[in-house]
Amino acid sequence: MTRARDKRMGRVQQAVDASPVCRHALEEEYGWFRKFGELPDDDRMAYEIVTQALNDGKEHRRNVFEPLHRRKQPRDWPLSVRSMLFDEAISDRITRKLARSVIAAEVAWGGDVESPAFASRHGLPGYGSVAMHVAGWPNKLSLPPYEEQATRLFVQLDIVRGRIPHDRPGWYDAYGDAMKAFYHEATVPEPGLMRDVVLVFAEIHMLIAHRKGTDVTKAMELFDAVACASGEEKEELLDELMALGPKELLA
Repeated sequence: MTRARDKRMGRVQQAVDASPVCRHALEEEYGWFRKFGELPDDDRMAYEIVTQALNDGKEHRRNVFEPLHRRKQPRDWPLSVRSMLFDEAISDRITRKLARSVIAAEVAWGGDVESPAFASRHGLPGYGSVAMHVAGWPNKLSLPPYEEQATRLFVQLDIVRGRIPHDRPGWYDAYGDAMKAFYHEATVPEPGLMRDVVLVFAEIHMLIAHRKGTDVTKAMELFDAVACASGEEKEELLDELMALGPKELLA
């Protein structure tokens, strides 16, 4: 009974997703998007709006009767900051709110969503979310008295991101387990990529805590010392860092 109902509701949802967007509503919402950079909560409407912006403001529906989840995400080529921001604003559940806020901020500064150069001054990041990059992450974490340490850390971040096997199934699960072990069991992986990644992101967490006003003096001192040491000295410093315990490391 429940399965039959779920199938029926699924068919209803597909029909709703496939239904065309009201032209008058689309025009109104598109005008709002151009003026304020704000997108509607309705996914179908948001999809049509960003697609229209990428099409120089001309209404361009590929197939309004095709279910939303089967439509290609609107992008232009070569990839631009604008197209990637639009993509995250309608498809990425993690950074959607941030992407929409970034777009609205750019428009408030005079940005034109129909321009291929929208927000282009920020450039595309090598890795990660475009919205977070445009919003200034991680550079906004570089605060006194840790500016030099933060610069060293961001260089390390670029290096480990380039080494992470993004196409390897299960790698991020292993990373999650390693982070849990770091914080809750005071252990680090054996020397290698996973250890490097754990230490980099744990140190970034310290910068976030510092930005929030938490005293992270001792932890930051040890993280910096660990990053600059090698051999037995590095292992001894790691032991000292782990001895701080969850209260200090989770800040």
